[in-house]
Amino acid sequence: MFQIPKNCKQIYATNLKLPEKASQREKDLSADIRKIFSIGITKENYIKFFHNVLWYEETIIRVNIKKYNMSGVQIVVQHSLHGTCYKLEVPGLGEKRPSLMLGDLLFIKPHNQNEVMFGAIVKEINDSEAIIGDLHPKFSQHYRAGALFDVRFFMSRVPLERMHHAVHAVFTEGHECRIFPKETNRVKQVKPIVNFFNPLVEGNLEQRCAVERIVSGTADTAPYLLHGPPGTGKTVTIVEAVLQLVLKDPSHRIMVCTDSNSAADHVATMLIKYAHMFKSDAWLLRANSKFRVWETLPECLVEYSNGSCRANFEPVEVEEFVTYNIVITTLSHAAKFARQSRSRGMAHHITHLFIDEAAQASEPACLIPVCGLLRPRATLVLAGDPHQLGPVVISHNAANIGLGTSLMERLKKTCPLYSEIRNDPNYIVMLRNNFRSNPDIIEIPDRLFYKGQLRALAKEDRISNIDILGEKQHSRAVVFHGVLSKEQKIGKSPSYFNMLECEIVQLYVRRLVTVHNVAMQDIGIVTPYIRQVYQIKKLLKEISYDKIEVGTVEAYQGKEKRIIIISTVRANCNLLDHDAKFQLGFLVDDKRFNVAITRAKAKVIIIGNPLCLEKDIKWRMYMQRCRELGTYHGFDSFSLGGETLETVVEDIVGTITPMLQNIKIAPKKRVRRKKTQKK
Repeated sequence: MFQIPKNCKQIYATNLKLPEKASQREKDLSADIRKIFSIGITKENYIKFFHNVLWYEETIIRVNIKKYNMSGVQIVVQHSLHGTCYKLEVPGLGEKRPSLMLGDLLFIKPHNQNEVMFGAIVKEINDSEAIIGDLHPKFSQHYRAGALFDVRFFMSRVPLERMHHAVHAVFTEGHECRIFPKETNRVKQVKPIVNFFNPLVEGNLEQRCAVERIVSGTADTAPYLLHGPPGTGKTVTIVEAVLQLVLKDPSHRIMVCTDSNSAADHVATMLIKYAHMFKSDAWLLRANSKFRVWETLPECLVEYSNGSCRANFEPVEVEEFVTYNIVITTLSHAAKFARQSRSRGMAHHITHLFIDEAAQASEPACLIPVCGLLRPRATLVLAGDPHQLGPVVISHNAANIGLGTSLMERLKKTCPLYSEIRNDPNYIVMLRNNFRSNPDIIEIPDRLFYKGQLRALAKEDRISNIDILGEKQHSRAVVFHGVLSKEQKIGKSPSYFNMLECEIVQLYVRRLVTVHNVAMQDIGIVTPYIRQVYQIKKLLKEISYDKIEVGTVEAYQGKEKRIIIISTVRANCNLLDHDAKFQLGFLVDDKRFNVAITRAKAKVIIIGNPLCLEKDIKWRMYMQRCRELGTYHGFDSFSLGGETLETVVEDIVGTITPMLQNIKIAPKKRVRRKKTQKK
């Protein structure tokens, strides 16, 4: 167990600032830690660096989670598939304050009593409710309707423990070459591939180049970097490389790891399209944790998975694990097989490890399958995009020190093998053909993040050239709708919502569905705040448009929709610094902006306050481009003239309300109107 050293706790808990009465040992220790952090990652301090930064992150999480302990609250008994459970209302849970996950432990005791305390496991999470179970049978003696309890939240150390172990073993397991790679002395012979399983890969210069070099192992023990900007077919390239390796040599053992279950499901879903090519039933395993969100597992993966819900979950032993040609799982869950392999004296057997969405995972997380399962001279492929969302880190200091930088991003920035000047395809390839988005959509992200290297090859879509509101004869794929409105929040929640923007979102959705016949499944709504997600969902549910997916930027990473509507929410420019401090929103975050914009195939509609957004160069560029294309709607600060802001707001509100009322909706919606009249 990699517990925080006792004499380090005070140092970490005070953000490396010691009290005046600190001992000389504590002062020396603090200076040593500061020196390591100031130098950064080196071969000499690598293990110390990441142990300390992980301990720092853990300390901040421990301190933060104590703030959410609850006193004198009620819980409601309910029976479910998990047996007798209890429903607990947790304010702020939707904003991940506290951040609870399935399987987390918490403690409950009768209010104002210290004689007994019960442990409970989080079974389900629904918005602001947590369903808890697995309490000791004696808990029923203390429970009665209306009884009050105290709740103490407890941080799970399992993910951090797995990362600590991987960091500790990186040199002893012979994987120094993965974190500090050097050019190989071996002759790099690229074997041309004659037969591709996906003809689209064969016809794409960069994809074909990457697959041939991965299969040929030109990077030797250095990680091979597959840089895949949005919509360039990164996962398609991985799937082709996996198929080439396994079908031409069944002795290969391939592992594909991702930081999230949704990304792992996506890779597996693409792979099973080629199931008819495999003779053995043991060709693919989608290895799941018991505590994953089973409702999101695609139906098509059930026969390849170790369960379809927690009720029929079957743990996979390492002896079965090694029989599969391809195993797909998350980085953290891979530790289970590494631990079993170690305890049973089994040699590492993975010949090729692919880490998809590698830029989303912290460096210690990437090391979990590397140090635990990868053969010393095996192939490692890191696929992702450092210009999209990075690792989720709670402590801002820990993120800035280095935990917020992925292994892929660090290598790309610091290792000469992957420099843009060298541009050596034996070590790195950047995919350039964008098959997802209209040229208008990728124009600004391409200029900002990819130095104009992307090629727009998406098919034309009629909706790109249609003005959704019917105000203009023609339109383009990028639209901006300026709004002067007021943001709100509930209590001390850091999450904001904006009701006027919600109404404009509803206006666009109604027009898209009823006037332009766009399927609800083709529309996605992105907003930076979970409270705005709830408000938009509520409005859409009232008019039976609940099939439209609404989510934060994090929820949309790796996804795409025909049409994306973005509600930026922010109306108070003075609070942008607040957003930056708490890592909220995407107004001040380049990576969140990039992800939000590039989810759309045919049209992206941004709704926001131009006075607030124009403070940032990204949004200024976007709004100016919409002005040039004639796709700017609503309030424009450039044309304010002598009008007062109050007059403009009244005009906008006065215009939207009748537009919402005049749009014809399906018969289903009449039921809602009758209910409103009764009220």
